[in-house]
Amino acid sequence: MKYNVAIIGAGPGGYVAAIRMAQLKMTVVLIEERDLGGVCLNRGCIPTKALYSATKLIERAESASTMGISFAAPSVDLPALATWKEGVVSRLVSGVATLLKANKATVISARGTIASHGRIDLSTGDTVEAERIVVATGSFPVEIPGFNFDNPRVWSSDDALALTEVPDRLLVIGGGVIGLEIATIYNRLGSKVTILEMMAEILPGIDLDRRTIATLKRSLKEQGITIRTDTAATSLEETKSGAVIHTKTGDMFPADRVLLAVGRRPNSRGIGLEKVGIEPDRRGFIEVDEDLQTSVPGMYAIGDIVPGPMLAHRASNDALVLAVYLATGKHSGRDRVIPQAIFTDPEVSSVGLSEARAKKEGIEVIVGRFPYAALGKALGMNEAGGFFQVVAEANSHRLIGAQIIGADASSLIAEASVAVQNNLPLEAIADSVHAHPTLPEGMKEAAEAALGRAIHAVNR
Repeated sequence: MKYNVAIIGAGPGGYVAAIRMAQLKMTVVLIEERDLGGVCLNRGCIPTKALYSATKLIERAESASTMGISFAAPSVDLPALATWKEGVVSRLVSGVATLLKANKATVISARGTIASHGRIDLSTGDTVEAERIVVATGSFPVEIPGFNFDNPRVWSSDDALALTEVPDRLLVIGGGVIGLEIATIYNRLGSKVTILEMMAEILPGIDLDRRTIATLKRSLKEQGITIRTDTAATSLEETKSGAVIHTKTGDMFPADRVLLAVGRRPNSRGIGLEKVGIEPDRRGFIEVDEDLQTSVPGMYAIGDIVPGPMLAHRASNDALVLAVYLATGKHSGRDRVIPQAIFTDPEVSSVGLSEARAKKEGIEVIVGRFPYAALGKALGMNEAGGFFQVVAEANSHRLIGAQIIGADASSLIAEASVAVQNNLPLEAIADSVHAHPTLPEGMKEAAEAALGRAIHAVNR
């Protein structure tokens, strides 16, 4: 059978594209060699957040004594926790399969390799033909010299999330999002965690202001996590008492397991791009135009394989934008703002520009902040750490960025995302009535502070 569209890869880009394209009356085939949902659902976003939520209970039990409630020391049944996590994943994978079937998208379990324009060879020996091909093959974890995943001491994020053991000493190479999130989980489970980051600061490449980074580092250190920046790991030595990691600075760090979390690269090799004349850049990314078309007509790419933030919701947005374009020829929003959520303790979220980035771009701004410590809801949750921050153009008051560090920051950023996307002024948030007592009041209060009319904080 010949399809309107063939999609290689069933992650949050591929499967969302398949569903929406099918809804728009296209015949669609989705080709996936592993699991529906891709890395995000099976070995990334979902298992990480499930374990983050589960282990948060340990932290809450330990801190409950400040509220006059005491528990016995938590006991973790690791196999049971792993089984529960897999149950969450399995339920969601099953849901994706049901949705694809309900929307009449064909799913083929096989490896797909581009053979020529409009043709994909399958590992089963069959061939798929399509008018258009969409590459949504995602990304894979990077190795560095001296550390590779063949070494049983060295974990990828996949290995860490499999939850086979809780090492006494876990050394994390890479202070980015993945490294910090998994460090948080294993610290709660009882590992002594050390993070080595070769750059001058953690979360390199993410547009966060110094105040946010400093607040996060202080909290991580208070939790017992050791952070070493400007520290590049060079080699791993086996000793009688375990592994020792050597660094460029001459320092040595003992470890039972090493989590290598230095980034991800696009899965652009070995999928037949050369057969149609597509050449990835030196980093492995495929360049696309505003309609997500590659340099070859009829060939499209979305998600991690395209330059930009490697985020599941960015891939899904690419998918929705591409579906509308292929069905109607309309351009529909690839320029949408992409929020970021980081599941550390406390959580960190952001959207748009930081104060520093805005000033660097020559934008005159006004900034408002409001602390969690002044929110009745936060105090009642025993979650007083962190703050809300809004950044707006000084003249128009148009909101151009926001950052939140604190409890439920990942959910609270949505209001700011809507405002930034739709060019709303601070007044749109400040003048909206927010229910009391709630955490979202913090965003309203930050907007009020930026306007110089704060009620529950001193105006500066």
